[in-house]
Amino acid sequence: MEHCLLSAEEPGDIVEALDSAAWKQAMDAEMDAIAESGTWHLTSLHRGHKPIGLKWVYKVKRDPDGNIVKHKARLVAKGYAQREGVDFEEVFAPVARMETVRIFLALAAHSGWE
Repeated sequence: MEHCLLSAEEPGDIVEALDSAAWKQAMDAEMDAIAESGTWHLTSLHRGHKPIGLKWVYKVKRDPDGNIVKHKARLVAKGYAQREGVDFEEVFAPVARMETVRIFLALAAHSGWE
C-alpha cells in the first residue's frame, strides 16, 4: 500500500510532469547537466538507420522520515530498441570487478605507491 502512495507523486509521462513546476525545474537541471558535461552531441543519421528514442524517468528522493527532498528527472536513451549489427557494432562497458580494485589498492599500499 505504501508503494502505491509514494509512486503517485511521480509523473507517468512528460505531459504530467510539465504540469508541475518542481518537475520542470528537475528536467531543466538535467538538460543543463547534459549540456555542461558534453554527454551527448548531435550527429548526422546514416541512411537507413533510425534514431534512438529518449524517455524521461522521474523519481522522488526522500529523507529517512519520508519527506520529499528532491525531484530527480533523468533523460535516458531507449537502448533496448537497438539492433546489433544495424544500429551498433560492438559494446564497451568499462566495469571493474571489486576484487580487481582491491588487489590494485593492496598492491599500491604494500609498495608505497602514491
